[in-house]
Amino acid sequence: MTGRPRPAGVDDHDLLAELRQLWTDADPVPPSLAVRVRFAVQLANLEAELTSMPVLLEVASARGDGTSRVLTFERDGFAALVNVTDGEPGTVRVDGWLAPPAAHDVELLTTAGPRTTRCDDQGRFVIEDAHRGPARLAVRPAGAGRPVTTPVIEL
Repeated sequence: MTGRPRPAGVDDHDLLAELRQLWTDADPVPPSLAVRVRFAVQLANLEAELTSMPVLLEVASARGDGTSRVLTFERDGFAALVNVTDGEPGTVRVDGWLAPPAAHDVELLTTAGPRTTRCDDQGRFVIEDAHRGPARLAVRPAGAGRPVTTPVIEL
């Protein structure tokens, strides 16, 4: 014997077919299994979308005639409150507070390129003169933890 496996022969295929039939007879797949699995996956996807969707409040600015948008995000025990206010023409100021508070690294990903900063120990950060347009906020939690990214928001 050389130690190499021999190729499957006709007898092997017949034996495997018999085993498959025995298992099918003894423990058949429930007819509704595929439907239940698809439903469970859709429900998990919907739950993920709901926990990551921002809550948006738009309020008049206390100073001047600009507007301020307050967005909140929450996922996996991590929360962010983001206030977007008008800045110079074509730009906005992004103020944020993260919980749990710590010196998290924060990156604002925009079409004009990323802007990075770090929270203070209270979880507060500011990004001045961010370009308007679609953006995502990526937070790398202090210490161990995987990055958290928000859905795309419009600045």
